[in-house]
Amino acid sequence: MDWRKRVRTECPACGHRYEMDLRPLRCGCGSPLETTMEWEEMRNDGRLPGLWRYGSALPFERFEAPTMGEGWTPLVSAGKPENFFYKLEFLFPTGSFKDRGSVMVMAEARARKASEVVQDSSGNAGASIAAYAARSGIRATILVPANTSEGKKNQIRSYGAELRTVQGDRSATAREAWMLAQKRFYASHVWNPLFLEGTKTFAFETWEQLDFRAPDALFVPAGNGTLLLGAWKGFSELLARGLIERLPRLIACQSSRCAPLYARLYGNARAGWGETVAEGIAVPVPPRIVGMERAVAETGGACVLVEDAEVLQEQKRLAGEGFLVEPTAAVASAAALKALGEGLVKDSERVVVPLTGSGLKKPPA
Repeated sequence: MDWRKRVRTECPACGHRYEMDLRPLRCGCGSPLETTMEWEEMRNDGRLPGLWRYGSALPFERFEAPTMGEGWTPLVSAGKPENFFYKLEFLFPTGSFKDRGSVMVMAEARARKASEVVQDSSGNAGASIAAYAARSGIRATILVPANTSEGKKNQIRSYGAELRTVQGDRSATAREAWMLAQKRFYASHVWNPLFLEGTKTFAFETWEQLDFRAPDALFVPAGNGTLLLGAWKGFSELLARGLIERLPRLIACQSSRCAPLYARLYGNARAGWGETVAEGIAVPVPPRIVGMERAVAETGGACVLVEDAEVLQEQKRLAGEGFLVEPTAAVASAAALKALGEGLVKDSERVVVPLTGSGLKKPPA
């Protein structure tokens, strides 16, 4: 079936529906759009590599996508507590979970015969889109904040993309990309709703790797919320089809120096707005923050803040256990340990913590 017929697009704010061929970058009311997949049976075909084992629930067929075997990352014990698990999302082709969504966005770019794409990012999404654009034979222009780590800038350049740096914060980068996107395909991990059709496979994999059960709690670093929202979407689809009994509690994890979701949920003055070592979640104004708030609230979750010093300490601790991750990827693990100490989760609960980005991009000091 043609992918356009499998996907319904609508605005979560005003309810307006759009045909896929006529989908704007955002709704006329200003809200990001959402997609809904029409699927009935989860036919997880273990013969197919990576996330494509869940093809019955995805908008594209594997042969339509510029796949590099992305997905099916290991779920391993965190050691203690024994019911805590790490999902090694840094073991993707470009070193971050963003490949889950990028392969869907670039599949659409190919289907629409785009000759050039533009994307804005704090680093990982830009590298991911650059790689999948190269795989597709499509030119890419990637915009990042000027203070993005050099490792991520070099990675983007290595894929042959045009890299532009923007003075200012993450929101300033997004504004400049938005202007360029008026004449190019906008391969946005934030505004393109198909990105979440890819990140929802995180939930499918976790469910299968836990013997077809949902975890009790899931700790997710939250900047633009693409993994948080993808996990919510995936587990919600499983629940709607009777494949799990309940949703996991979604615990969004943010830096105390940039915590707009925490401020929205709790109105607390502790939520800062400055720079942080967790550059991947340094997003002061997430476009999908309403959905992020719903994901946390409707699952009985929470938002946990961590300090930069805690993040760097956890990054070193994880490396000492064999998990080389960047600072942003240590945020969720640091938050999980803090939540355990404060009684937000119990050591008897099944808890999953994704380690979202490779430390080869920004290793411990």
